[in-house]
Amino acid sequence: MRKWIAALLLAAVVATAGTAMAADPSPGNSPPGNSPPGNSPPGNSPPGNGNPRRPNVPGDVYTDQQAVGVNKPMTKVQEDLTKAGIKDVKPDMWAAGSITVLVEAGLMKPDTNGNINPEAKVGSGEGVAIFAKVLGIASKTDSDDQAMTKAKEAGLVDPNASSDRDMTRAEVARLIAAALGIAPKTVTDPADYPFADYAGTSPEDRAILAALYELGIFRGYEDKTFRPDNVLTRAEIAILIDRILGAQ
Repeated sequence: MRKWIAALLLAAVVATAGTAMAADPSPGNSPPGNSPPGNSPPGNSPPGNGNPRRPNVPGDVYTDQQAVGVNKPMTKVQEDLTKAGIKDVKPDMWAAGSITVLVEAGLMKPDTNGNINPEAKVGSGEGVAIFAKVLGIASKTDSDDQAMTKAKEAGLVDPNASSDRDMTRAEVARLIAAALGIAPKTVTDPADYPFADYAGTSPEDRAILAALYELGIFRGYEDKTFRPDNVLTRAEIAILIDRILGAQ
């Protein structure tokens, strides 16, 4: 268990200012790697060459050195996508390599039509199940409900947590804090809170986020907000888990 806790910490720590999960490259809240027309994402090479790809994240806030999928050559990504029967992810998509890593690890699978649906929102049940399996709390053969039950028993999530909702950035923060055993840091003054959206964050989440910020795990978006209610997509959680797996 300790090696996974260490891995989670290594995967979450950021290199520079910005978010450790999904930085926001535009006001439209586009996923990292989706650049406005005319701007090519740095590190995204045309199909056919062997150069690794890197998501387009302002400030290069990710540390991708140990992320296997992010650093896969394009040709290998294409080979793995074909082998897995995935039809709705192109090899030059910013999270394609990470998605193949999760599929190979048995943490994600395409539907009966061969679709991963990378831009679909992550349900809390699916998200917690993936984290529980990565941390060794649940078996990879467990259903989402079984994994959720084991995560509750292990204290990774609240006993009353529901799986029938979308997984937010705040929920991921809670999972990381629980896995690392991080004590919340009570904040009662907006001036002492590291993010600009003090009023839009619950006192409980403010305490967790302040502690994670102090440890350098989260830095927020470029406008200094954390946006706790933003929902993760399947592509974004694939990138995050790719880093956790690569740091073990």
